[in-house]
Amino acid sequence: MPGETEQQYIAWLLYCEAGSIPKLTRQWQAMNQGFGDTSEEIRKKLGKAPTQRTIEKWSSKYQWVKRKESKLVEDLEGLRETTKKIAKIKKHRIAEALQKVSEKKLKQLREGEAVTTQDWKQFWEMFQIELGKPTTRKELEFEQSPLTPEEKERGKELDEAIKEIIKRKIIEKEK
Repeated sequence: MPGETEQQYIAWLLYCEAGSIPKLTRQWQAMNQGFGDTSEEIRKKLGKAPTQRTIEKWSSKYQWVKRKESKLVEDLEGLRETTKKIAKIKKHRIAEALQKVSEKKLKQLREGEAVTTQDWKQFWEMFQIELGKPTTRKELEFEQSPLTPEEKERGKELDEAIKEIIKRKIIEKEK
């Protein structure tokens, strides 16, 4: 923020970690006493802890609460992007492995060797799972909703039509 000193900015970062001004004050004092794993450089930049009232003024002046919320949103978005990248890489690696196994099995088939499909099936299932697709018939099944009165009526008409066709075929065979 314009006019914000390095000490105030670092205090804001510490506030983001601590979660509140009283916790920030306690953490700052503990750091100055040598507790925690804070580097000496950060301790020097922070310096002696000001009063809680001074920190509250900084918080108000430099909009710490609002900035903390936007920082959390940014951090969350960054985490989501990282997660998406990891998932893409994982899917790509599984797809490559599936391709290699498929090529190996095809080569064995061409050479006349007996081939089991277990390896290929395992990689195919892994790939399907990564894509979020079903791998079994049970997963493909869906719940059927009850028939509407109109559907029931159409079903009866179809049954009658099928019975009529069967009767005609029987009559034709008897002739």
